[in-house]
Amino acid sequence: MSKGFSFNGKHTREMDILVTDLKMPLVSNMKDTYESVPGRDGNILFPGWLEDKRIECTLGVRCVRSERIAKLREVAQWLYTRERKQLIFDTSPDVYYMAKVAGQVDVEHLQGISLVKVAFQAEPFAYSVNKMSVSKQITSSDKQITLANNGTYDVFPIIKISNANTSSLSLTLGGDKLTISNALQASDVLTIDCDEMTVLLNDTNILDKTTGTFLSLQPGTNIMTVEAQNTLSVSVEWRERFL
Repeated sequence: MSKGFSFNGKHTREMDILVTDLKMPLVSNMKDTYESVPGRDGNILFPGWLEDKRIECTLGVRCVRSERIAKLREVAQWLYTRERKQLIFDTSPDVYYMAKVAGQVDVEHLQGISLVKVAFQAEPFAYSVNKMSVSKQITSSDKQITLANNGTYDVFPIIKISNANTSSLSLTLGGDKLTISNALQASDVLTIDCDEMTVLLNDTNILDKTTGTFLSLQPGTNIMTVEAQNTLSVSVEWRERFL
């Protein structure tokens, strides 16, 4: 028997549900492609992307016979969602999955308990419950900011620039560089969402003044370099994710 979990804002404990037969793959299936070449040994690998993760379990719904139908309707209402919801297991309370019930949910009735077999289709990563953030004052003599990604997969941060007075700005991380060719005033706030690929100056979209590649944080230590004419404040926020 495994511990319980919370889904769609409610914990199995609240509903007097036991969780058994939990099955979760260590790593999601990689959608790779292999091509054979005549006259060449082996196949050529074309790496693909991670597919969704399938998580299966059995829920033991305890109730007396006269309350069974009402109790199972309550469980059905809890499990039914039109979009993915947070799924947090007691064994790993520091991370959550974004999941939705997949397929038909079958029930087996026994004496005093109903066994509900559930499969969740989740995104391939577990996300940290808490976000990470680092802030720093950038000067002409100190243009670098250290960002530690303690997850096991790359993440796309949100970068905010403020208190700047510069005609242009460039951010470099690893082999990627992002350049903003728009003047920034001290009262402006520039928000770069590397996941959504948006660049907002206050509330105005300036993606047309942006060139280069949106930045990502690889697992481990990352050094981002900020180039501008004057001092400025930079803050970086991200949510770590795990395979």
